[in-house]
Amino acid sequence: MKNVISQDLIKRIILGLLIIVTVLYLLTGFGITQFRVVETLTFGLLTKNVSFKIHDNLFIPSIILLGLHVFLAIKKRKKAVPV
Repeated sequence: MKNVISQDLIKRIILGLLIIVTVLYLLTGFGITQFRVVETLTFGLLTKNVSFKIHDNLFIPSIILLGLHVFLAIKKRKKAVPV
């Protein structure tokens, strides 16, 4: 029972982090192409250069989180289907 709870918690944490990284990835990508709009909306916090640096550094974490998310989904599916 403890193992199931910890696995569920890990899945939720990975999903939450994946959502945050995806939103940041989209926001910073928009901040690169439409930097005037994003700078205004973020009160100058996300400039074009800052958006590019964040966007560039989010690539590896997003791939890792997506891979973990897919791996855990496949692992769960294999357990659910009896052979």
